[in-house]
Amino acid sequence: MTSLAREAVEPRARGRLLLWALILSLAINIFFLGAMIWVRANVPAMPTPQQRMQAIAEELKLNPDQHDAFQQFLIEMRRSTRQLRDGNMPLLQRAWDEMVKPNPDQALIGQIIDQTSENRRAYQKTMSVAMARFLSDLTAEQRSQFVELLRRRGDPAAQHLHHLIMP
Repeated sequence: MTSLAREAVEPRARGRLLLWALILSLAINIFFLGAMIWVRANVPAMPTPQQRMQAIAEELKLNPDQHDAFQQFLIEMRRSTRQLRDGNMPLLQRAWDEMVKPNPDQALIGQIIDQTSENRRAYQKTMSVAMARFLSDLTAEQRSQFVELLRRRGDPAAQHLHHLIMP
């Protein structure tokens, strides 16, 4: 082939390649758009924490007094979890700050870790008392059902409650 003929073929080949790249890009974009629309239409939205707790209350078929006890349990759980987080976050930050020093004080790091562990232990004791108080208001069947609910895997309400109790 002469160089003149080669020059005429190369721009056409580049044009076809660009056209195919644009078609492929369009097809991929349409695929992702379709997938996004399908997910929005077919996958249920994740319930809020309040909705998950409401589902637990409904599943346990709580009477008004039991529902009030459940609400008090949730309030205590949230308050205690917040206190644990607020108490341990600065301690853990101090531990990390100490660890990055050229010569970290291992005794100080150990004391900080001991304090965070003690805070967690106190939290677990507080939560066990609050849970026992709530469970005492339930019937034997409801208590069994509540414990089974906490053990369920894949249930967002159960996982949320389990995470709050055992952070």
